[in-house]
Amino acid sequence: MSDGEAGDFALRLDELFRNLPGPDGRPYSAKTIAQRAADRGYRIGESYLSQLRSGKARSPSFRTVEGLAAAFDVDIRHFLTDEDSRRTRDEIEQFRAMADPEVHRVAKRLAGLPKETIAVVDELVDVLHRRRGPAAASDLHLVDDAV
Repeated sequence: MSDGEAGDFALRLDELFRNLPGPDGRPYSAKTIAQRAADRGYRIGESYLSQLRSGKARSPSFRTVEGLAAAFDVDIRHFLTDEDSRRTRDEIEQFRAMADPEVHRVAKRLAGLPKETIAVVDELVDVLHRRRGPAAASDLHLVDDAV
């Protein structure tokens, strides 16, 4: 791995730690990721994870990268290519939105309503996103695209 690739790897790993919510809605800790990797048959120590994340360790084996992808439940290509990294960032945004208790509260209230009513609410949400500006409007269909 070249210096640039190692730096990219550290950035991509750090991005997952900072932004991907765990089951409790909070970012994963090194301890949790090490355990999740172990549960999936990969041995990755917490201190080594910290070194990879900071860029101090620069040459993870393919098996380590594979274990990290499994532990975070992302495609291994997230660590390898820009296009897949962007796709993973989009998925992270979806997970963050789905982990939001307010989103769950609203979704529960929609359950049982007629499809026509849900369609009206969906259109209203689109209008509200467009009012927030182009960046918000471009995120309108992240969840739709993933389904």
